[in-house]
Amino acid sequence: MKNRNLWINLLIGMGLLSVPILTSPDFGSFQNMAKAPGFQRSVLAYSLLFAFFYLNYHVLIPKFYSKKKRWIYAALLLACFLVVSYTPDLIINSPKPPSALPFHNNPPHKTAPIDLFGFRDTFIIQFSMIAFLSILLRLDHRLNTIQNEKLKAEVNYLKAQINPHFLFNTLNSVYALTLKKSDEAPWAVLKLSEMMRYVVTESHAEKVSLEREIQYITDYIDLQKLRMGSHTNLVYEIQGNPSGQKIAPIILINYVENAFKYGVNPDELSNIRIFIHIESHSVELIVENKITVKNTSFMEPTTEGNKNTRKRLDYFYPEKYQLHIDQRDNFYMVNLLIDLS
Repeated sequence: MKNRNLWINLLIGMGLLSVPILTSPDFGSFQNMAKAPGFQRSVLAYSLLFAFFYLNYHVLIPKFYSKKKRWIYAALLLACFLVVSYTPDLIINSPKPPSALPFHNNPPHKTAPIDLFGFRDTFIIQFSMIAFLSILLRLDHRLNTIQNEKLKAEVNYLKAQINPHFLFNTLNSVYALTLKKSDEAPWAVLKLSEMMRYVVTESHAEKVSLEREIQYITDYIDLQKLRMGSHTNLVYEIQGNPSGQKIAPIILINYVENAFKYGVNPDELSNIRIFIHIESHSVELIVENKITVKNTSFMEPTTEGNKNTRKRLDYFYPEKYQLHIDQRDNFYMVNLLIDLS
């Protein structure tokens, strides 16, 4: 946003300051052009016009126009117009007839320069255009700022929705171990502690290390293995080196969690395949599972979770991800490819 505003200011300034040069009949001779009083007045006038644009954009509009102080804003505009319009004549004191004044004693065959500041009504149009342009740009800046703040607030809200869902599921697994008085309970508590630390300390950041995100998925799968028996065939593979790469936090786990939610049934053979492929600037997640749990009460939160994840993908990776979800013949498959560059 800051770079965009800087470039806009620079382009407008360059555009305004180039007008006196481009409209001068002495365009090919800088020495003659620089000595001409008309050229000097024109350069000063356009410089003041650019200064007005900067003042209007950064001070007058946010402090007066945007705060509904329209009468004060109108009075300040009038004052700026008088300063910008008459200062060049006061500083550069040279005779200037009503008609266009040549920048120097041109021979008869030369065309008189285009002196846009020779007529006040013409300058009113220019001044009004710059004022209107600065208002439009400022409104556009304000809308972009509001939109970005809204998106950030929405993403934080989505995170708040997602994170407790993960924690409740893992707590259920730990609770089942404690009921069985399993020796794996302390190990499970440690895994859960690592997951909670990750959620609390790192999930608020826009980007985290891909290595840590994958470790979070691995910890989740390890906890899920505790409630699986011989009836579940699980394949979990990671290919590639995640070191040095960054990704938005808690953005892959939703599809992994869905596989265990609908793919693990003690009364039916279950198949779950989770594949993570990492390249230099991308990560691909493939999740496949047989749908063995057909409890429709789970469908609504799962659908909402998928929508939330897609919103976060749209926010963090606009036009930089591909997501394909396919459900057929009691099989569910997700293929997510994210460009991390």
